Amino acid sequence: MILYFTGTGNSKFAAEYIADHIGDECVSLNDIMKHKKPLIFNSEKPFVIVAPIYAGAYPKIVLKLIRRTQFTGSTKVYFVATLGSKSCSCDQSLKKLSADIGMECGGVFLATMPNNYIYGGHVPTAEDAEYIIKYTSIPALQSISKVIAGDDWFDYKACNSLVYPVAGFVNKMFNKFMVSSDNFVVSGNCISCGKCAAVCPVNNIIMIGGEPLFRKKCLNCYSCISRCPKKAINIGKRTEKFNRYVCPEYKDWKENGLV
Repeated sequence: MILYFTGTGNSKFAAEYIADHIGDECVSLNDIMKHKKPLIFNSEKPFVIVAPIYAGAYPKIVLKLIRRTQFTGSTKVYFVATLGSKSCSCDQSLKKLSADIGMECGGVFLATMPNNYIYGGHVPTAEDAEYIIKYTSIPALQSISKVIAGDDWFDYKACNSLVYPVAGFVNKMFNKFMVSSDNFVVSGNCISCGKCAAVCPVNNIIMIGGEPLFRKKCLNCYSCISRCPKKAINIGKRTEKFNRYVCPEYKDWKENGLV
């Protein structure tokens, strides 16, 4: 069973690719969170958890969710972390997490996907993103799928001993000072479609008088910003001129013979 959390679709694409190539099923953690469904999963095959890296770690809410989940059947779990570049390491923290919940960690994989961190800029065009997926992401996902399909063990080696503590500090500061929607603004381009509220995995957005109102539960997944059809949501003025990125659907790529 592949469990995934996604903001702009990268982890969904990765999860569906892996599921298709190892003959397993996908479950959206976004849906579990949004609708407060039971955290009980059974699988005879190893569990695979796919989520993005936010400042050196899985999103805090995903880590909490994993700790609250009841896993039955297999006692083995693989972690797949999607990220814009392999500049960090989350392997030690995820191995510790698996031990804490009584699971064996089969491996921690880093899968490079197009950069979707709109606050930092450098978001690729659709054409550039498709190139990255085709020539970087898919080869990585192919290798990952082979390991998982073979029920093998994979040991990711961090580039140096300083990576883990530095990543932990960066993530702590990120969660303390950056994770907020307080500076989100909505322009007159808003058409009151409600898509932002519909895609928010934690129901942080409610529509009041046809305009989105942001509460205090934001994850900074930026799904609302990236998926707004009119680019009406921004982080102050910082993101007004930045590209929006939403990962193509895996099923579309498969139908078109691209994977």
